[in-house]
Amino acid sequence: MSTSSLETSALQSIRLVAGREIATRAKTKSFVISTALLMVVIVVGAIVLAALQGGDDPEKVGVVGDDAALSATIEQAGSATGTAISVTTLPNAEAARTAVTDGSVDAAVVPHDSAATYTVITKDGLDPGLDGVLRASVDQTTLTASLAARGVDAAGIPRATITVEQTEPDKPDEAQRIVIALVGTILLITAIMMGGTMVAVGVVEEKTSRVVELLLATIKPLHLLWGKIIGIGAIALAQVLLLGATAFIAGQVTGLLTLPGAAIGMFAAVLAWFILGFLFFATLYAATGALVSRQEELNASSAPLTILAMAVMYSGIFGIQALDSTLISVLSWIPPFSAALMPIRIATGDTSILQVIVTFALMIAACAIATWMAARIYQRSILRTGARVKWSEALSMSR
Repeated sequence: MSTSSLETSALQSIRLVAGREIATRAKTKSFVISTALLMVVIVVGAIVLAALQGGDDPEKVGVVGDDAALSATIEQAGSATGTAISVTTLPNAEAARTAVTDGSVDAAVVPHDSAATYTVITKDGLDPGLDGVLRASVDQTTLTASLAARGVDAAGIPRATITVEQTEPDKPDEAQRIVIALVGTILLITAIMMGGTMVAVGVVEEKTSRVVELLLATIKPLHLLWGKIIGIGAIALAQVLLLGATAFIAGQVTGLLTLPGAAIGMFAAVLAWFILGFLFFATLYAATGALVSRQEELNASSAPLTILAMAVMYSGIFGIQALDSTLISVLSWIPPFSAALMPIRIATGDTSILQVIVTFALMIAACAIATWMAARIYQRSILRTGARVKWSEALSMSR
């Protein structure tokens, strides 16, 4: 048989196994229910987060009397300090107290008959930012009025000019990119725990029921292994794309995502690292399933992989708080931790193009090594029954 015919036969075998996995696994109740629940969690989380961030409403301040100068100064001072303030005119002190009590205004400024004396009425204290704005506004208005009473035009007095110089440029979309990277890390671990477990369980089921013996009579072990990984991997990838689309739409609707270009670019980076991270763990989970002969032994056999997956997740979630630390900097170069940390570094801009290329290449190499090792373990253990094969024994067999 020619080489091309062998390749065609191998691809056909892998495609048939992958199609079988997709057809059976995607229809399971657990997969459908878990996907639906994750979509609901994403939508509800976006709504809650948008509600918590909805504190952009302007501060409401009431000013007793028709003091247009004070009202204008309060609004200008608020704008200068980044505090949006809406000023309302109130007829008297009693109306001011009523407005504060019923929540119509957050604070009310009441001038007294004596010069330069004011009372600020609040319900439960002033926010420090608003307190500073009101004090500065009252001082400025009083100073301007005093100078005018003495015949001095305040507009002609030179003012100090302050220029703000930043050592680093603004990153207005950084927070959105970080959210996408963190969500991608969580989805990666979810896919690893669910998809990897599906791979291992599928191997054990076939091994326990002796179905694998019938399958291996017609196809090669590696074809069966790759078909299973590709099929379940396709399901996991489809789930991530669906959840990612749900998160993107929810973010757009709630206003959490306002820069589609940044969101799409970051999602593409997360997706690339997701594929490599899932491939690394899925192949090893397949080997784990081949090491045991009963479902009850699977948890003990897969414990090292589960611990490693959790370590990867925690490095991504908590590492964002200390990207400059020596530990996180080193882990960013090491597979599979780079699958979770590099998307975050890309999101924050705390990396270089060289590091992205090198770490991506290292992750590909790690996937190749994991695939080679898993393939040898799978071929030598898939037909072996009896006591659970330990990892140390399996690794020695794979040499």
